[in-house]
Parts: sequence; structure tokens; C-alpha cells
Amino acid sequence: MAANNKVTSEQFKNNTNEKQPNNSFVKRNWPIFLILSIIGFYLVTEHTAHLLGVLPWLILLACPFIHIFMHHGHGQHDHANHNDKEVKDE
Repeated sequence: MAANNKVTSEQFKNNTNEKQPNNSFVKRNWPIFLILSIIGFYLVTEHTAHLLGVLPWLILLACPFIHIFMHHGHGQHDHANHNDKEVKDE
């Protein structure tokens, strides 16, 4: 009889865990996303001239980051050894 109670209590724990809602990040923070989307809409519609005026500066600011992350610093290509191999092969 005691074993039967133990099984039912384990089943009860499993059933209560399964019925808990899935609290994802978006579901918990939907009011914040709503407010940010409204602010973004008004920034784009009411301040388009300001945003377009800043665009060239944002492109210039992006250049160093593009150079660093896409070219990986240019220090690992080892061009000197490549030229020596071509000379030895001739």
C-alpha cells in the first residue's frame, strides 16, 4: 500500500511539472517589445531627416569594425614565405 502511494505522488509531481506554462523570453517581455516597437515607429516616421543625416557617419564608424572582423588583422597571411617558395621552385 505504501508503494502505491509513492507511485501516485511521483505521478502527481510529473503531472504538475508538465502543466506549467512555457515562459519564453518573448512571452514574458512582450510589453517591453511593444513599447520599443512604438518608439521605433515614431522615430522613423517623425525623425526621418535626423536618421538619414546620421547614416553617413554610421557607415564611417562601421568601417573599422568591418576591417577588424572581416580581414582578421592582416597579420596571418604569411606573404614572405609564399614569395620565397616561388623563387626556390624556379
